[in-house]
Amino acid sequence: MKILRNACVLIAVSSLAMGAAAQAQDFKNTVQSAASKWDEAFNKGDAEQLAKMYGPKGALLPPGSPAVAGDSNIQQFWKTTIGKGFGQHKVTVQQAETKGDMGYAYGRWQAIGPGEGGAKKQYEGNWSNVLERQGGEWKTVLHAWN
Repeated sequence: MKILRNACVLIAVSSLAMGAAAQAQDFKNTVQSAASKWDEAFNKGDAEQLAKMYGPKGALLPPGSPAVAGDSNIQQFWKTTIGKGFGQHKVTVQQAETKGDMGYAYGRWQAIGPGEGGAKKQYEGNWSNVLERQGGEWKTVLHAWN
């Protein structure tokens, strides 16, 4: 009887672990899909659509610059960035996990932008986001990159 009970406990624990792994993979897929939509909006020059992907109190932490917070400021930041000649943006999600209505994700990004003498240059680095489920959707509430 004790062996049967231990086997049942082991099966239950294994099922929970596998369920958690599947849930993490689902969230990672959700974040990668959102990242692809973000890239599409960026590459079309659609700063308004980019701003909609952030929560109402969302914030950007650009490298070497002050924080940018709020819908209109985020929209203006991306409009200015795109206007400088940045494009061909691509995000790769390396890890994403949730706990309740909060989640985090991180990965790599790359883009083409202005270089010296008007030449195009490839930029790349790491990014991280904190996300919150708002009204059934995941919105970025904090976005940082280098």
